[in-house]
Amino acid sequence: MKRAMIDPVKCANCPTCLVEEKCQENAVIREEVIDKPWIDFYHCRGCMKCKTVCEHNAVIEEIKPCDGKFAAGW
Repeated sequence: MKRAMIDPVKCANCPTCLVEEKCQENAVIREEVIDKPWIDFYHCRGCMKCKTVCEHNAVIEEIKPCDGKFAAGW
């Protein structure tokens, strides 16, 4: 199972986050305007389109195996 994660070290906390803006699943969450965004695994479907829009290459592709019972190994 593939999901996106935002690396907080690489994230520049842009006022207009393209990852947040372009996510069709609304999986990118920002608690407060000053907080760095993060990706909600329950909403992310792993399309990785966000990886192509981040100007700071802060989006990481995480791959976790399935346990055989259709449960992700998160």
